[in-house]
Amino acid sequence: MSKTTTIILVFLGCLLLAVANLALWASLDIFNADRFGDIVAEGIQSPEASQALAAPIVDRLMASYPELPALARGPAVEVVAWMLQRPLFTPVIKRSAAVAMKVMTTSAQDVVGIDIAEVASNAGSTVVGVISAVNPEAAANAEAALDDAIATSQDSGRLAIYEQGRTPKLRQASNLAPWLALLGGLGAIALFAVAYIRSRDQHKALTYIGVGIMATAVLGFLLLSPLVQALAQNNIASPTMQIVVGEVVSALIRGFAILSLLVFSIGGIVLLVNHARGSHDESIQAETNPAQPAPDSTTSAT
Repeated sequence: MSKTTTIILVFLGCLLLAVANLALWASLDIFNADRFGDIVAEGIQSPEASQALAAPIVDRLMASYPELPALARGPAVEVVAWMLQRPLFTPVIKRSAAVAMKVMTTSAQDVVGIDIAEVASNAGSTVVGVISAVNPEAAANAEAALDDAIATSQDSGRLAIYEQGRTPKLRQASNLAPWLALLGGLGAIALFAVAYIRSRDQHKALTYIGVGIMATAVLGFLLLSPLVQALAQNNIASPTMQIVVGEVVSALIRGFAILSLLVFSIGGIVLLVNHARGSHDESIQAETNPAQPAPDSTTSAT
């Protein structure tokens, strides 16, 4: 097999590897409902996202209670941002995101819902405590509203998060991604194996494969990161949601970075093995064919 054919096979293998890497990331971090819930919670509970969400929450609260002093807004934003980062809210965020993804990507009719009464009781009590520190009278009104909310949530029992059937393409992608990851990975391995076995210079072929795998990991990450950020935020008009979505996407990208680092490491291992094998072959060749001593100049002249 010629050098050009070897390079073409390695290039095609790298393309399949890029597809497999992307599909595996989507299967593990996006279409896996539980993992997606963890990532969304990580993004929303980041300091930047919590601060961005706290401001409109406090603004709506102060609009509902105009008797609250304007000076209370700054400390209230800090308190609400701190609250949003507490473990109290983590299960709620995880479950909400996981349920939404499960409904969007599966045929589940009755997914496990959220215990709204417990959430309202725990989170609402904390909010009432913050209000009471500023205005006890307003806190009494908020506590009465909280009791009504808990009673209503106990009657409803479940939270309808997403209407099923509105994202058929997303569901198709979730079904296709695991197969793309498997077939793309096997196809890349097959092309790399053919390029190595049939090459006239297997040492160079393995070098091409190792460098190709490493380049695929680096280029895939560098190209995907800004693309996903742009696609996620271009259609969002709200500055607050841009920050929140940006933090969630950053958490997703970190997962892809770990996967790309693993692929990069595989390419590095291939190069190291190739280098060690080349050094071993050179040492065996040197032992088999020892260098002949140089002829004596006096003897040659004679």
